[in-house]
Amino acid sequence: MEYSFNPYTPKEPKTCEKRILKVNGKGMVEAEPDMAIISVGVITKDKNIENAQNLNDQISKKLINSLLQLGIAKEDIKTTSYTIYPEYNYIEEKQILTGYNVTHVLEVKVKDITMVGAVIDTAVRNGASQINRVDFTIEDAKYHYNRALKLALKEAASKAQSITAFMKVNFDSVPCSITEQSTSFTPFIEQSTMKLAATAPVIPGKIEITANIEAEFQYWI
Repeated sequence: MEYSFNPYTPKEPKTCEKRILKVNGKGMVEAEPDMAIISVGVITKDKNIENAQNLNDQISKKLINSLLQLGIAKEDIKTTSYTIYPEYNYIEEKQILTGYNVTHVLEVKVKDITMVGAVIDTAVRNGASQINRVDFTIEDAKYHYNRALKLALKEAASKAQSITAFMKVNFDSVPCSITEQSTSFTPFIEQSTMKLAATAPVIPGKIEITANIEAEFQYWI
């Protein structure tokens, strides 16, 4: 017996066993920052590498002690980078070593943002060569993210309700699945840190926390 086979024979469409509607939801909340992270740098230079290191070590210790006396906890001060690199001059196309540059960068966590100006002022008076940046942030960001997550789900459910109402079909308000997508946490960054003197009020902007989800809802005729 012979059978003929045509690979291009159209197939009958299958009946949709489960009608699923996919929608995206976005939730955004604003929150007042309750913590600041300050990046402080100590830079020393000398023709002798050991002298440059020793001087940097002395200044760094003095700086750290001054912050501890100000009330900053020891565990809230940490080194984020320590670099040593040679410096050269070029005379008549010849590379001449002039000395060494040592940079020690500290991260200082300030849990009372009213103290930011005082911390910067203290750091500068006790040997800080640079204040790189100040990030105003939130210690318990998870709480605010969960708030944004609820708003994202609420928006997704609202979209599903609007779509199914337009199609004049029924839908289950309880989603079949929820998938977390991109998350956005935008800290307020103060770049012009040197203007934050101890006598100046610190008024950081609000922080935005965003949650994005994809939700699947079942609907039926």
